[in-house]
Amino acid sequence: MMNVQEPVLDHRGRLERDRREASERRTQAMIDQSSPANSPEVRVRAWERLHQVRLPKDPEHLVLVLIAQQTGMRLDEVLEVQRQRS
Repeated sequence: MMNVQEPVLDHRGRLERDRREASERRTQAMIDQSSPANSPEVRVRAWERLHQVRLPKDPEHLVLVLIAQQTGMRLDEVLEVQRQRS
């Protein structure tokens, strides 16, 4: 005989596992976006995944300064990634 609470507990377990995995992915993305071992392109892609936005095409966009800060890169490196993509 199946316990009525089993599906609820199983669902909770899956939700908790999904939450843990999402947290691990976010932590890894934060590491990837600022790791000097990664190329500027990889770091920008990690930043994009983390924030779920694309690198703006406008070289004057204010968020580029924030991207540089959060990736540990110089603004000219971010601009170079942007230039290579266009």
